[in-house]
Amino acid sequence: MSQYRDNASKFGNEVKVFGISVDSTWANKAFREQVGVEFPILSDSKKEVTRKLGILNEQSQMARRSTFVVDANGIIQHIDLDATAIDPNGAIGACSLLKKKAG
Repeated sequence: MSQYRDNASKFGNEVKVFGISVDSTWANKAFREQVGVEFPILSDSKKEVTRKLGILNEQSQMARRSTFVVDANGIIQHIDLDATAIDPNGAIGACSLLKKKAG
């Protein structure tokens, strides 16, 4: 999250960045404050979203670290998983390509 925080300006004003975690709302709020991120971290404590996205490990009940870039029509255009999802450059690049296509 800290790399996304540090690179938020590279996404541009028209891009909305947010996190989703299987942790509770209060745990996400505490984590947000701890790492100093401005964007929201939503709670998927029922694991409905992570399950539908195919990133929930059913055995551990933990979600894989993932980054999704979704276009204005709600279509997933880019996915980074696991260690790749920590670095925001893939998502920044995908957002840049979407802006060029739209522009």
